[in-house]
Amino acid sequence: MKQIAGTIMLFDDNGEPNFLVTEKADRYHLLLTTQEAHKTPLASILGMLKWQLGVDVTMLRLSELSNVIIRGNDVSLFVFKWGTLTPQQLADNIEKLRQAGYTFERPKKLRGLLAEIDMSGVPHFD
Repeated sequence: MKQIAGTIMLFDDNGEPNFLVTEKADRYHLLLTTQEAHKTPLASILGMLKWQLGVDVTMLRLSELSNVIIRGNDVSLFVFKWGTLTPQQLADNIEKLRQAGYTFERPKKLRGLLAEIDMSGVPHFD
């Protein structure tokens, strides 16, 4: 089955991006799932966010989509950001994710994770 990765980008009060990850064995990891039979990669990652992590996916907006290589595997990578949320809705979503073992981290803390992702074959657009 095809692996699918995803993250949610959250901007802090200074406008700096933070990315949703989980930490296991002192290493950060993206959301990872496998493509479900008869579902698109997008439907599979949204299903994980909704059913396993309790995120209201109607409030997510797709920001980036790439095919990348992670540890030798071709992986669809979805980057979401939230649409307009009230402070309470945002706090509720962050708490659900925290309870599931996920946190938002700055890119400089994710250098090890980013080093595992080969984006050399990915087209870059201006």
